[in-house]
Amino acid sequence: MSDLTDITARMQRFRDAVRDFKLPAPSRHAKLMPLRDGIIELRHKGASLRLIRELLATVSIAVGTDTIARFLAEVNGEPQPLQIHKRSVRARRPRVGMASEQPAAVPTVAGATAASLPSPQSSSSTSAATTDAEKPPERSRARGPRIADPRNL
Repeated sequence: MSDLTDITARMQRFRDAVRDFKLPAPSRHAKLMPLRDGIIELRHKGASLRLIRELLATVSIAVGTDTIARFLAEVNGEPQPLQIHKRSVRARRPRVGMASEQPAAVPTVAGATAASLPSPQSSSSTSAATTDAEKPPERSRARGPRIADPRNL
């Protein structure tokens, strides 16, 4: 029978705890909440976030300017700006076109067009002239260490 009274006592204590439960104050800006009116007033008077941070430091509250900006946006009901996440260097894609692959600008002579000027080619390049379609595509650099290509040695 003592088990039954023990269970009912536990249930009663739990019900009392549920009835008396109050949600704790949010701790996100717990240091700034008591000073909310003063911070808002300073901002309306045109005080910078840096000045507000320095004034808060005089009363032993160390926060950053970004924290103050987020606090003011939250208190004033402004929408939070989207955060831009920086991608790591490894996540970037390699550049497709290199500066050396771009065609060089052809100088023009006064009164002559680029089409009328002769193209500078050496005698060896005229015999083995190839078009862009016939050239083998350049391989993009793979990840990892740079290893010499044995065919080019």
